[in-house]
Amino acid sequence: MNLSRLALSLGQSATLKLNELANNLKAEGKPVIHLGGGEPEEKIPGGAFSESKKMLDAGFVRYTPVSGTAPLKKEIAAYTEEHYGVKPGPKNIVVASGAKQAIYNFLVSVVDPGDQVVFPAPYWVSYPEMVRLAYGMPVIVRPPEGELLVSAADIASHLTSSTKAILLNSPNNPSGQVYSKDFIRELVEICESRNIYLLMDDIYNRLVFDGLKAPSAFNFSTRPLNESIIVSINGVSKTFSMTGYRIGWSVANEALTQAMIKVQAQVSSCPSALSQAAAAGALREGNGFVDTLRSSLEHKRDVMVAELSKLKKVKLHKPQGTFYSFPDFSAYDKDSTRLSNTLLEKGMVVTVPGVEFGLEGHLRLSYCGAEKDMVEGVSRIRKILD
Repeated sequence: MNLSRLALSLGQSATLKLNELANNLKAEGKPVIHLGGGEPEEKIPGGAFSESKKMLDAGFVRYTPVSGTAPLKKEIAAYTEEHYGVKPGPKNIVVASGAKQAIYNFLVSVVDPGDQVVFPAPYWVSYPEMVRLAYGMPVIVRPPEGELLVSAADIASHLTSSTKAILLNSPNNPSGQVYSKDFIRELVEICESRNIYLLMDDIYNRLVFDGLKAPSAFNFSTRPLNESIIVSINGVSKTFSMTGYRIGWSVANEALTQAMIKVQAQVSSCPSALSQAAAAGALREGNGFVDTLRSSLEHKRDVMVAELSKLKKVKLHKPQGTFYSFPDFSAYDKDSTRLSNTLLEKGMVVTVPGVEFGLEGHLRLSYCGAEKDMVEGVSRIRKILD
């Protein structure tokens, strides 16, 4: 049976593949330590639990409007106003089954075959394949050797008449680096002057450390929301430890939002009513849960940095946010896939090869799990490499 050229051309998600591998090894009783994951260990917020239970107790879970329920949109609007400085209306919001679907909705809505979508490395593993799914061409901007951030000038040099959008994830998965205010300001100016969309993947924007704050692109825009080229993507998976609920959303101008609603209607219809109720409960609960999670992650970040510093040849840019570190292991092995396989075979430690994020020689190590596992995992790596 024949498969489409598009399906055959797509790569498998490295992170999802490794999650499955780690779970299978654990099920077999192997002493595996998973440093490749992206799920906080904290339980969901109380508001999410109570709203889920309330709906289940009522025994009434049905379809919702394609773009999301009114109660959740109200909470998203308030959340966006508080943390982004702009208040969207209901027609500016699409609730999706995860932030990934929100990004896909955007790409299908704006990209024509052959259009270019530009983003810097290191990048989230799904960006190139998602652009290809929309029949676009991913254009990758790489940082100078030894660095993890590009400049706005670097991105501008890759723009052409075929460029339709720029994607930016800040704080960044996998590096944990936060792009500066000056960088975001310059990028907004470039996109507005060229009329190019700027998609801000803000899924980690509240998980920043050391008193930093992830800049909001809307703060540097000269246009009102309904004329804006900025698209903000967010969700409850990371910031509220609700990965299994699969709720994300987009905030954009009304014309683009309506196009994204049409796409979603034909792909997945509406997100889960139960998950939307839980997400509204989490957002309504306020900042307490996020502050506690951020404080816990900052402590674990410090532990991870201290443990990695014990390795003789590792180079590390201290993560400023998220729950990932992206150390450079190239002094041990420039082939990150081979190194990752070695650590799994000899130490039962799961890591994600840096090549999957566009930068060879690195490994992504997560610090959102149990602290004892993190310490033991890096200890095993050190025993193998040093």
